[in-house]
Amino acid sequence: MLMSGVGEKERVSNVDDDEELAPSSAPSETVPEAYERCAYVKDTFKKHNVGVDDKSVLGEMYQVQSADFNVFYRATAILFWKDFGAGHWGRDQGRSINLDDLVSLRDATYEDGETPMSPMSTWTWTTGDQHLSNFGAWRNRGGEVVFSVNDFDEAAIFDFQIDVLRIAVSICNHGSTNGFDDKALKEALEAFTFTYVDTVSPHDLELLYELTPKTSVGALRDFLVNVAAVTVRHDYMLDKFTMIDNGVRKFKRDKKTRLEDVDKEMERKIRAEFSPMRYGASMMKMGWCVPGWDDDFFSVLDVAGRVGSGIGSFGVDRFYVLLKGDVRSVILDVKYEPVSAVMTILNETYPETKAWYDNLFNHEADRAAQGQRRLTSYTDPYVGYLVIDDRPFIVRERSPYKESFDLGTLKNQRVFNEFIEQIAIATATAHTRGTVSKSPGQFKHAIKLLLGGQHKRDRWSKLVAMIAMNYSDQVKLDFDCFKGYIKKNFEQ
Repeated sequence: MLMSGVGEKERVSNVDDDEELAPSSAPSETVPEAYERCAYVKDTFKKHNVGVDDKSVLGEMYQVQSADFNVFYRATAILFWKDFGAGHWGRDQGRSINLDDLVSLRDATYEDGETPMSPMSTWTWTTGDQHLSNFGAWRNRGGEVVFSVNDFDEAAIFDFQIDVLRIAVSICNHGSTNGFDDKALKEALEAFTFTYVDTVSPHDLELLYELTPKTSVGALRDFLVNVAAVTVRHDYMLDKFTMIDNGVRKFKRDKKTRLEDVDKEMERKIRAEFSPMRYGASMMKMGWCVPGWDDDFFSVLDVAGRVGSGIGSFGVDRFYVLLKGDVRSVILDVKYEPVSAVMTILNETYPETKAWYDNLFNHEADRAAQGQRRLTSYTDPYVGYLVIDDRPFIVRERSPYKESFDLGTLKNQRVFNEFIEQIAIATATAHTRGTVSKSPGQFKHAIKLLLGGQHKRDRWSKLVAMIAMNYSDQVKLDFDCFKGYIKKNFEQ
């Protein structure tokens, strides 16, 4: 497979050239079948975590990530990117997924009928890890409780289908967990793909549109209404994580908060980053509720280490920083951004696109920060980054309003489909908002031309469903391999 939008000459590979660079056939109704690949799964994890020297830490992380196959899927963006970003899945079967072919991009033209679409016409800002658990509710800077994408560590400018397919597989995973059969899963996938295209094609409100208690329906609306009804969130969060000691607010360090002391030298380095010339220079300088730099407001009261959080990011260095603020203190989440899945793929395989990324982003935390700003409305004004010992850390406010929807409650097919349609709306809105190309070739213009017709949409919807259902089976096989690897190497 050739990565969507990247030419053959750019690919660098260690596999046989005849196999890797064979021309792609016309899109067919045949997609890869699930197969056992334990050695590949083990090797991928070993390479991805090569920097973790402490076997006990690695074992603890793997135990968390192997809780069930839905959790495993959440933790394995690297496997997914290798399979769909670099075409590993199905290569041995001669069926690698070509993202360009799924939307018939190669022969497509813009609306004038003459101008060919560019190889990256289907690229936009994506979250890069968009499964069902990476949607959530929070109160935005406009005062509304919204439901949308909420994880940006893997955010990337890439083919939109990297998100679409990851969600589609997650729909199959959670749907099967909730007891739905293949027919019901296909209906849910069709609801997802059709609603996605319907939302993107005519979307003119993407900059500010959100799913709220007023714009959502069904189970999601009930959930958002309940979230909105709880008003005393900020004070509760401060009470949970902090205390007053000799008139000064500081973090509580205990099992409940999962906060602990930080090495004095590391704390000194973190505090030194909180200046207008460092962290301040990485923040937004204008826009809704952007405070601007004030030394008193951004005075650091305390720094603590955060442990035992995250799934894919479990074990990653993470800190909470307590700012003085004005009316009330502010808690910032400062997390190390390791090499992302997309950069792993680009480093290994696509040097020209890697060079483009290097020109766009200073480092991984810069990429994640830019992604969050482009994919959201009323963006968190505290989003920025620190660089400590040449290691990039993403900075965000620790939101007191973040809530997750309980996917296990979606047992009724109509309710499930209705929820999935709104997942499609949130995804399509974020993708349209995140367009990189400008008019008349914006992302939404390309999707309207590529998938706007009934025949094109039907074909794409069918292919997405086939791929998702087969890959869901692949996830289950990979999960079994992963559990076997853990049992053999990490369990006493």
